[in-house]
Amino acid sequence: MQLKNLFKSNFFLMLLSGLLLALPWYEGLPSYTIFFGFVPLFVSYYRLVEQKTGFWKIFGFVYLSFFTWNILATWWIYNATVIGALLAVLLSALLMTIVFSIYHFIHINTSKTIGAFAFITFWIAWEQFFHNSEIAWPWLTLGNSLGNHPMVIQWYEYTGVLGGSLWILVVNFFILSQITAYRERVYGRIAWFFSDVLLFFTIPFAISLYIYFNYEERGDKVNVLIVQPNIDPYNEKFSGLTNEQQMDIMLNLAEENIDSTIRYVVCPETAIDDRIWEHQLAENESVKRLKAFTDRHPDVMWITGLVSLKLYEPNEPVSHTARKLPYDERYYYDRYNSAIQVDTLFNLPIYHKSKLVVGVEMMPYPQYLKFLEKLSIDLGGITGSLGTQPDRGVFRSIDGKCGVGPIICYESVFGEYVAGYVQNGANLLFVITNDGWWGNTPGYRQHLSFSRIRAIEMRRSIARSANTGISAIINQRGEVIDSLGWWKRGVIKGSVYANNATTYYARHGDYIGNISAFMALLSLAYGISRFLMRRKKQESMSFS
Repeated sequence: MQLKNLFKSNFFLMLLSGLLLALPWYEGLPSYTIFFGFVPLFVSYYRLVEQKTGFWKIFGFVYLSFFTWNILATWWIYNATVIGALLAVLLSALLMTIVFSIYHFIHINTSKTIGAFAFITFWIAWEQFFHNSEIAWPWLTLGNSLGNHPMVIQWYEYTGVLGGSLWILVVNFFILSQITAYRERVYGRIAWFFSDVLLFFTIPFAISLYIYFNYEERGDKVNVLIVQPNIDPYNEKFSGLTNEQQMDIMLNLAEENIDSTIRYVVCPETAIDDRIWEHQLAENESVKRLKAFTDRHPDVMWITGLVSLKLYEPNEPVSHTARKLPYDERYYYDRYNSAIQVDTLFNLPIYHKSKLVVGVEMMPYPQYLKFLEKLSIDLGGITGSLGTQPDRGVFRSIDGKCGVGPIICYESVFGEYVAGYVQNGANLLFVITNDGWWGNTPGYRQHLSFSRIRAIEMRRSIARSANTGISAIINQRGEVIDSLGWWKRGVIKGSVYANNATTYYARHGDYIGNISAFMALLSLAYGISRFLMRRKKQESMSFS
């Protein structure tokens, strides 16, 4: 009886929904709750609408649900920044609630069916926006929740992660329709909806299994050596150890484990923290040491992260992120979170990270909010708005057979963005990151799962080097072949495959998001027209 009363409580149902939506972001906990996570929220919402509850009370209940989801799934951000964690949780929950409010407007002016269609399209359109805006935070994209279950999502190579979001939302609404039919005692509809739930759940699952068991790794085998130096980002990386000492750790690990079959050595994000002027890269001592390594092992290419600086000459056009040189204000410069390739050719191609973490590496809309850069959070001395580049750079191998897409940390969360590397000729993807900021929390595990999704979407092998967190080799089916866990120093030796085939998703990107945005606008226009017609009818009745 007490349990039955609990389910009559709107407060409980909203909290329950937040919990069910958060569980899939924990490795080892059931991910299937995402397929009915929205159901308690909507059961409560329908009840509130029937009771003619005011808008702001509904808004508060819904915000509670989304706040619960956000804080349970991403609380670990506080290890890096308390303020950043609060902003991420509060603002993300607010934006989700605003999306729900648009749905609420359409629902009360049309019908449950049109409302459901509007919610699905608006939600996916919002996820698309959160992938591409300057306040990007797509961590809780629904399709991401299945990243640790590659057998279930092999068709992401056609749809991308937003296809997973669509699947999850459709199943949620079919389950909700069953519950509604049961409450209304329309038992014929229950059987019909039950068959549809099975259909929409099992068919994508079966398709994925078919692809999974029939897919074989494509491309030439390439042997890699992944270095995980495990340097404490709080006490060693930017203060306790000199850059020379850190280079010693990485070079010794590589030298002790290199053999004649290795073609790439991969080191993590900001592995070189010399803050190197790009026009002086070749003269930098750390870069020279890497060149000496490749001279000893001439078939090897060394890919690593670094902090680089670009100097603008007087009167040269500067970027929105450029700042004055402190000791000579005639000059401007940009700072970058970068990656380079060092080999015997010594051309030193460089790539600049261009999906930046809001509040740490960038201030959104710098042309308007540059004055707020002083509020940026310091995580390793590269605060303020960093520079970016417009295209996705690809590092070519000495023999021209391999093209590596150097994905730096947060960039691995963005599917369509990573597709840019593939479109530019990358047949291998290397993720370099530093997940130590978050501590031993679900954060770094979630981050790894997104790389598994990218491997499926692009059908590219991934070599992942983390300063600490999880370094790994991921195959083209999204399976972790080998890994090195949290707070361990060492290397991974293994093989990746340079696949030149391009998936449908890599060619077309987030088309599901674009279609959803268009359909969402149509549903909003229909909702507005119904609202205006109703108001006009009420006005005419009041005059008669």
